[in-house]
Amino acid sequence: KFWNADDDDGNGDGDYISIVSPSDDLVDAANKSGDINDASYVIVYRSSAGRIIFAGDSNDKTWEYILREHVDLIKNAAVLFAPHHGRKSDRDYSFLDVVKPRVSFFGCAPSGELAYSAWRNRNLLYFTNNQCGNAHICPQGNKVAVYIECEAYARAYTTGYTHQRDEYWFLCIV
Repeated sequence: KFWNADDDDGNGDGDYISIVSPSDDLVDAANKSGDINDASYVIVYRSSAGRIIFAGDSNDKTWEYILREHVDLIKNAAVLFAPHHGRKSDRDYSFLDVVKPRVSFFGCAPSGELAYSAWRNRNLLYFTNNQCGNAHICPQGNKVAVYIECEAYARAYTTGYTHQRDEYWFLCIV
């Protein structure tokens, strides 16, 4: 029952997981071209706070497919774990205009390799593991609370006000 779109009463409000990519065609194309990124999994978890997208190493063909076949599952997301860890990859970031995540997370990479401008140009909130260390996200009603490992960054981001939860520091609610 925990993978179903419906809640216990059949209302369609339950948490669930959807695998939105790859398709058979994307896997075949990746095998032919040798570019395995377009065969990467993209998983959407639906929570009370909204959709949480795990974008793997998805690339342009993947996002063209997702926008064509699964737009309702990815638009106006609560959280996006950025493709390629948020690295610049000479790619089209127009999928962000539909996904419009309330917060995105970039993985560990040298700052010069991250695609900050794709998010900044759209006024999208993002954090990196370089800044925050590990992060916890907790759906709270229709919002997402973000907790991070790095106390100094949390205190600077929240202008000194923060509180600790386990080993993590409160950062924001989005």
